[in-house]
Amino acid sequence: MRLIPSSPLSCLGTAVAAVVIGGVVLVGCDVVDLDLDLSMSSGGSDSPEEEASASPSPEEEPEEEEASAYGLPESCEAAGAAQIVGDLAPGQVLTEESGEIEGIENAEQLSCTFSDGSTEPGTPSFTLVFTSGADPSANPDVVQVPGAEAEMNWEVDVDVDVDTYHTEDSDDLGADLEYVGTVDGSSRHLYLQLPGDFHVTAIAYFEDVERGDLERVVFQAAGQIRD
Repeated sequence: MRLIPSSPLSCLGTAVAAVVIGGVVLVGCDVVDLDLDLSMSSGGSDSPEEEASASPSPEEEPEEEEASAYGLPESCEAAGAAQIVGDLAPGQVLTEESGEIEGIENAEQLSCTFSDGSTEPGTPSFTLVFTSGADPSANPDVVQVPGAEAEMNWEVDVDVDVDTYHTEDSDDLGADLEYVGTVDGSSRHLYLQLPGDFHVTAIAYFEDVERGDLERVVFQAAGQIRD
C-alpha cells in the first residue's frame, strides 16, 4: 500500500557610468577627452557645494536558521516510549531500530514497536517513531515496521482516509497533524510535524485505536523529547 500522502560582462546592455579621472571622462567602455577646469573658486559663496554620494546600504544579513527545539532520543527507553504507549501496546515485546535513513541525507530515525513478538501477517502492533530530517508522511517507505512487510504491500492500492488538521495542542507547538488510515481499519497513522523538520509518528496495525489516543501519544512523545 502506498500512502500518498534546484557570460562575460560587456558594455552592451549595461548601465553607463561616467567617472572623472584627471580631466578624462570614462563613459561606459569609451574614453572621451574633456577639457575641464578643475580649479575651485576660493571663498566663492556662489559655487555649488559638491553633493556627498550616499554610501551603499549594507547587504541584509541572511537570517539564521532557527535550531530545532526537539532532539532525537538515544533510545526508546530514553524517550519513555513504554510509558507513553501504555495500554495501547498489544504486547510487551519491544523491537527498537535506530540510525540514518537510507537514501536521505542528514536524516535519522528511532522506531519503537510493541507487539507480542510474532511476525505473522496480521499481528497487531503499535509503533512510535521519531524522525529528524525527513517527512515520513510524504515518504511512507521511511517508516519501517518489523514484520509489516509481509502483510502490507506498498504497491497495492488501498482506500485510505487522509485528514490534515490542527488542534489547540498542535497550534501551541506550531505543528501540523496528518491522519492517514485505511478504510478497513487495518492501519492508522498519525503524523505530528514539528518545527525544525522533526516528526513524531504513531502507527497502529490491526488494532482498533481511536484517533484521540494517537494524538495523546504523539503530543506526549513530543513533550518528552523537547529540549
